[in-house]
Amino acid sequence: LEKLAEISFRVTAQVIIVSNEVGMGLIPDNTLGRVYRDILGRANSIIADKADEVFLMVSGIPLKIKG
Repeated sequence: LEKLAEISFRVTAQVIIVSNEVGMGLIPDNTLGRVYRDILGRANSIIADKADEVFLMVSGIPLKIKG
């Protein structure tokens, strides 16, 4: 995933990556849900670390997190 992030940010075109936010809710009560939350959270962190700008969309309103 880290290599994919590095490659996608080397291109000259604008790249927009859309993902779910899974870390702001309740802790899932099953193993699969917790694994999904952990993996997606890590993936989001890797992408955000390499990105120039990061936005969190809340009810259609963009909140700038980085950049």
